[in-house]
Amino acid sequence: MSKISRRNFLFVSGIGSASLFAHAVDSRRTLLESEEKSIGQQGCDPWIELDLENMTWNLNQIRKVARVPVMAVIKANGYGHGLVEMGKHLEKVGIDFLMVGKLQEALLLREKGVSSPILNFGPFSNQDAKAIIQNNISQSVFNQKVSGLSEAALNLGKQAKVHIHVDTGMSRMGISYRDALPYIKTVFSLKGILVEGISTALTEDDEFDKEQLKRFLNLCKQAEKAGMSLGLKHAASSDGVLDLPSSHLDMVRPGIALYGYYPSEKTQKEDRLALKPVLQLKCRVADVKTLHPGDSVSYHRRYTAQKMEKIAIIPVGYSDGYPPNVINKGFVLIKGKRFPLIAAVTANHCAALLGENSSVSLGDEVVLLGNQGNEKITAEEIAGWAEVSSYKILISLSPFLPRITK
Repeated sequence: MSKISRRNFLFVSGIGSASLFAHAVDSRRTLLESEEKSIGQQGCDPWIELDLENMTWNLNQIRKVARVPVMAVIKANGYGHGLVEMGKHLEKVGIDFLMVGKLQEALLLREKGVSSPILNFGPFSNQDAKAIIQNNISQSVFNQKVSGLSEAALNLGKQAKVHIHVDTGMSRMGISYRDALPYIKTVFSLKGILVEGISTALTEDDEFDKEQLKRFLNLCKQAEKAGMSLGLKHAASSDGVLDLPSSHLDMVRPGIALYGYYPSEKTQKEDRLALKPVLQLKCRVADVKTLHPGDSVSYHRRYTAQKMEKIAIIPVGYSDGYPPNVINKGFVLIKGKRFPLIAAVTANHCAALLGENSSVSLGDEVVLLGNQGNEKITAEEIAGWAEVSSYKILISLSPFLPRITK
């Protein structure tokens, strides 16, 4: 069976069309369906393991705190966990709503049989309007493109479901709260539009979030006083779920917490939800080499052996989404022990320094993110090595890595 090579990955990941990219990922997933039984048992290429019971646990913990319906954020390939895998599982456990960041994600979920309500939080074009309506996708609106959506709906004899998105201080997507009331009135005047909800995004600044929420609720009050029924009001991300109960409103939009991680160092230390990480990144040792004094490793000879020592070649690199700047800080787990990464992380490989009398051998399991024995490496720990957020560590994982559920 043919596979997408890493060289082809570098080509495909650079293509401009999100729809082509989504189908390329989906094709790769189809190829892997018949191979999953062998992954982790033979070969050394990396794979991702998903513990869906942990995701269910996390969702239930969020529900206990929020006590309102949940819109699960599965944008960016399900935060690196797999868009379709996450969508199907969340539907199975009765999710209220799914949220994606690109229309192509919503369309792929529909193509794969996910029937739960889906909100596309990202932009759309007039050419997209027909597909949005025919696939029963709710669309975030905040500009005049809503008129084209209404026209397309009327041509189909239907109404397009929308959530009006209001910018209350993020200065990103959304109609400014200062200009929003006339816009809301315009949206309600369109016969092809059904207003399903209204939303805003909080900056996750403790004090300013309260001001944003005040702006949002004042606007909603004015609209409702004018006779407009706004439907579901939603503002809270994972941070709001944990730190701002007044932002829970009619529905919450958790992202990172669903996958077992907290949105901030503060909430991580508090660990109020006892979250459980869903994802592990693994591979197998591709080779074990003995270095002699003076032997160097990888490009630019940034590591040179001072004595006889062993290294394990790990077939994971930055083309897989592993951060390249963790050398002399990062570790991997082999046989339940930590081994430091040395030399440069390349597109396809990194190297771990073994003990002089190490028993590590070809084919031993390597854990780059996850648990092994009594040891564990979390996304937060890797993020600390790389000086980025845990969000970036997870979302950067290549969509071409096999994802195996258990």
